[in-house]
Amino acid sequence: MERWIIIILLLFALITMCSGRQQVCGIINGLVPESDVLVHCKSKQDDLGVHLLHYNALYEFKFKPNFWGTTQFYCSFTWPSRIEWFDIYKFQRDAGKFCYWMIKPDGPCRYNGLSKSFDKCYKWNQKI
Repeated sequence: MERWIIIILLLFALITMCSGRQQVCGIINGLVPESDVLVHCKSKQDDLGVHLLHYNALYEFKFKPNFWGTTQFYCSFTWPSRIEWFDIYKFQRDAGKFCYWMIKPDGPCRYNGLSKSFDKCYKWNQKI
């Protein structure tokens, strides 16, 4: 009986490690020139820390979406007199797609590979 439990756990670990492809997300500071932004991204499992982005600078991070398709990263964005946040990666919305974002005062805009521009814009998440 013990042997079967170990085999099942090993199979589960193997499936989890091999599932999905690595995803890359990038965030560009598109606020007004001379305005830096502090970016702090997290998921349920990972805290990626705080990063200072100068105007037009890029911050990238890589991860593997989980087996269940529930991976989600949210980021807070802090710049003079503003704090906003947004779900920068949601598996259902972003899996396998370009996950590059331009941060603008009204909200983040995702890169569109067809138009080659940041033209899919979203509003900031509502504050609770």
